[in-house]
Amino acid sequence: MKLPLRPDSICATAWEGVFSAQFGLLHEEPISDHFHADGGSVYLTGGYEYTLSWDAWRECAFSGCLWCQLLERNCLSKLTERTNKVHVRVGRRLSWVQIASVIVNGYEVRFRLHTAEDDPAATWIKDRSRMPHVEAPHVLPMAKTCIEDCIRDHNKCQAITQYPIGSAPLPTRVIDCSHPDRVRLVETSSSMRGSYIALSYVWGPKSDQAHCTTEANLRSYMKGIDSDLLPQTILDAIYVTRALGIRYLWIDSLCIIQDSTRDMNHDLARMQDVYRHASLTIDVGSAASVTEGFLRDRRPLDSRNWLPFICPRGYDDPLVHEPLTHVPVGHVYWDAAVRDSAALWLNDHTKSDTGSFLSFQPTSHTAGRGWCLQERLLSTRSLVFTFETVQLRCHTLTRNVEGAPHEETHDLPRLPEATFHADPAFVRGSDEWKRIGRVWRDIVCDYSRRSLSNPSDKLIALSGLAGMFAPVLGPDYLAGIWHDSLLQDLLWESDTTSIRLPHYYRAPSWTWASHDGPINYYIEGENYLGLGDTIPLAEVVRCTTALRNETLRFGYVIGGTLVISARFLQCQWISCNEYGRPRIEVEPHYFSALEPDDCLVGNISLDYDDDIAVREMWFIPLIPDTDRNYVVGFVTTRRAKPLDQWHSEHSEEAEREVFRRIGFCRVKLYGLSVESAVVLDMIRTLPAAVIELV
Repeated sequence: MKLPLRPDSICATAWEGVFSAQFGLLHEEPISDHFHADGGSVYLTGGYEYTLSWDAWRECAFSGCLWCQLLERNCLSKLTERTNKVHVRVGRRLSWVQIASVIVNGYEVRFRLHTAEDDPAATWIKDRSRMPHVEAPHVLPMAKTCIEDCIRDHNKCQAITQYPIGSAPLPTRVIDCSHPDRVRLVETSSSMRGSYIALSYVWGPKSDQAHCTTEANLRSYMKGIDSDLLPQTILDAIYVTRALGIRYLWIDSLCIIQDSTRDMNHDLARMQDVYRHASLTIDVGSAASVTEGFLRDRRPLDSRNWLPFICPRGYDDPLVHEPLTHVPVGHVYWDAAVRDSAALWLNDHTKSDTGSFLSFQPTSHTAGRGWCLQERLLSTRSLVFTFETVQLRCHTLTRNVEGAPHEETHDLPRLPEATFHADPAFVRGSDEWKRIGRVWRDIVCDYSRRSLSNPSDKLIALSGLAGMFAPVLGPDYLAGIWHDSLLQDLLWESDTTSIRLPHYYRAPSWTWASHDGPINYYIEGENYLGLGDTIPLAEVVRCTTALRNETLRFGYVIGGTLVISARFLQCQWISCNEYGRPRIEVEPHYFSALEPDDCLVGNISLDYDDDIAVREMWFIPLIPDTDRNYVVGFVTTRRAKPLDQWHSEHSEEAEREVFRRIGFCRVKLYGLSVESAVVLDMIRTLPAAVIELV
């Protein structure tokens, strides 16, 4: 085959070799397995290989060859030893044309290949490049097609949809976008049904909120809203709503009266339904403030990674090879950002519905905001405007609307399907029930890492999700934790330092909702997951919270009490461990049978750094971790019971000393003169005390 004219950006060695062979990506003959520099085997399908001197390689790269420069940036620069020869092998991973493996002197880099839909190479390279121009005229029609595909074809999305499209009850107020020049606010009635879009976005500074609906401008907004009053994100949302053929749009700052506590409480109690029943949620991940907008150009792809692709001689079917007078040359993007194609394949074929919230990596502004977590998870489908492109995310998949590859390993997992049904098909205490309890705890850990403009919103900003989990984990929700899994839910610990005690009351000290920073849950294998036969060391006598507003069942609390029957072991500070974490020692007089040198020592994660000054404290063991030879629980100190907080109805309890939690602790049972099981038995034989914590 006569090659097309070589471009100046590719050296003759590469053009007449690896480029003329389409990088070996279309060959079916296998290359024998090779080895990484670290000794692991690499299996390739098809392939092309060649060798040249190091000096020749560097000369080509210096002369501007994009191929040689690509491999120098991604391969040669990583090699620890320089040799006289450079040996290159190129092939496919897992029989995918889209995943190319390049091995240079034993060092492997994997590239994900993609091209534009109208590029000549698109016949052979199936993945599409993302589009940086999200405001282009063809983008929203492509998004609309993806949405229609989801509504029509996705059985999983249909199964969790409570109302058919067009028949969902409308929220209290919606924005009527039917008039292109002047939108207006509409107050609905209980009989009004239809389709609407919800908006999830970052508000930004208070100075950007002059457009909000108030008691003073409500009537005016119902007649019409001057577009000059609206920030760019809301204007863009109105444009997208109209382009998708939907009449109504719901935006919290406009559809809730922001200076009316009554109106706010009414709609906050229905937040779960607002996002769940929306036909679509617009997720504005690319804007840090409502003034920025989201219909603007994204960051372009690195031009150095666009390489020519000599199309095989044939018609559209790459397996038919008929002579052509003209050999087309396309362009393919070599994306080295995705390193592990095997992990991609495993994720696509074996991932669960929920995945792991803990492994989710925030990649947008909304991914770092507290309110936006439930807005995304409650939505049946979302049109996500990311930093790079536009995606449709539903309960079946996440796809870039233009067909570009999407790595779901970085995607926020979905809610379990059971949370969308009022009467789950399994019983409390079953393995599935315990699994969903773990999902809730994972969500809490994710949520604790997000920011809130008003920390007092800690519970209300998660209330919609709590309402979804209540039919499964309920019925008793206690300021962020569930009564039926109370002991497990108490096993949270701070994942940061330098957190100071707040100056206001938000939640009882024993719940994660009282903490202002990221938290983790203690993971101790099968027993913690509820699949073992661990016998707890404590028993819940009663746990109650007092709501600020009874209509907000999952919202603000003004007090709460936990009464447990447990061992109450006085302890003292000792020197920090090698990582600088505070440690405690349980007073030895509880264990007279131990040797004098035996010490029960525990590492403590303080909820707030201020409590390092506490001098009188007690360790309350909750659950034994027999696999790791620990006993886990929390450390408490005395607290005077505030008169303005909730009090027990029982007079004998009203006189009981009150304690508060100051941190999570794991006390080790190993390294002693007796077996850990013996120490655990000693703890069990100690008398239990009834303790009240607030």
